[in-house]
Amino acid sequence: WHGRCRLPMCRAATPPLDKFAVASASSLAAGHELHAPSEADLAREGPLSREQVAEFYESGVVLVRGLLQGDLLDRVLAVRRSVGTMMPNAETYGTVKTEAWREHACFLDVALRSPLAAAAEQLTPDEVRGAGRGKPLHVLRDGFFSLSPGKRGCGWHVDDFFFWPTKRDGPGPGVNVWVALDAVEAGAGGGLAYAPGSHRPDFLPQRAVIAPPGEAPQTCEMQSLSPDSHAALEAIKECPALQPGDAIIHTRFIFHRGDPHTSEGGTPVARYSVRYVPASSQLEGINFLPPEEPGGPPRRVTLSGVTIDGAGPEHGHFPSTELRET
Repeated sequence: WHGRCRLPMCRAATPPLDKFAVASASSLAAGHELHAPSEADLAREGPLSREQVAEFYESGVVLVRGLLQGDLLDRVLAVRRSVGTMMPNAETYGTVKTEAWREHACFLDVALRSPLAAAAEQLTPDEVRGAGRGKPLHVLRDGFFSLSPGKRGCGWHVDDFFFWPTKRDGPGPGVNVWVALDAVEAGAGGGLAYAPGSHRPDFLPQRAVIAPPGEAPQTCEMQSLSPDSHAALEAIKECPALQPGDAIIHTRFIFHRGDPHTSEGGTPVARYSVRYVPASSQLEGINFLPPEEPGGPPRRVTLSGVTIDGAGPEHGHFPSTELRET
C-alpha cells in the first residue's frame, strides 16, 4: 500500500520513441525497464487508443478519462465508504485495504474483468511476458485508499518491494491502474501527482534516495531525505482534476505521490489501484496476508524464489485476469 510500513510487525522533456532502450526481459538495466513499442504493440486491441498506448511508453504514464463506467462503477461507488482499513491511525491515508474483494466482490470484477484489466493486457504484449507468454496477467496486489483531510499521503516514490514484490528486472512494463472513485478538484488535493518521464535513468538518484543500501526503504520520505530531489520532481509534476471512473495508468517505475488536501474541510477521496504482472514474474519482497483473527494486524510474509503462477496460499492471493485475448 502507499505508505511507509508502520505496523508493529514491520518496524523534463519527453524524447521520441526511438530514444528508448530496447532490452530483453532478463537484461533490463535500471532506468530502461520500458521497451520501445513496436507497430504491433501500438495496434493491439483494447480500451486504449493508439495514442494512449504510445503516451504510456513515452512518458511512463497516461491519463484515461472514463475508463471505468456504467453498472460496475456504480457498484463500487455504492460501497466505497464502507471499506475497512488495515492500517488504523496511519499518517498517510485514512483508509488502506488490500484484497478489497474480501469485503466487496465488485472489486474482484474491477481487478479481473473490467477495462482496467483489459488496459493492462493491452500494454503488456507477449514479447515482454517472458515464460508467461500466452498466459493472462496476474494481479500482484490491489489497494483501496481513501485520502482524508489531514493525512499527508505517501511522498514521491516508485513502487518498491513493499508495494510491488517482484524482481525489478522482471518481465512486463509494471502496469499500475489507478482509478478515481471520487471527484478530485484542481488544486484542492486528494488526487495523485505524477512526474512524466521519471522512469528514465536521469532519475535513478531519486530512486536511491528512498532505497539507501543496507537499510529498509524510506518509501514515502523523499521530501525529508532530499529536499532537492523532491523539488526536481515537483517541477515536472502533473496532478489532474478527476471524475469517478477516470484512470491514471503508470509504470511502477514512474515517480508519483499522494496529493494532500489543501483544506481541513474537504471530504475523503477514494481510489482503487490494481498492479498487473506476467505469470512468470519472480516474487521478491514483502506481502501482507489477511489477519489470523478478525480485527488483528495483517500477517507479513517475505517472498523469494517462487513465480507468481506457482505461488500458494502461504504466499498470497494473485488471481489472473479473466478476459478474452486482445
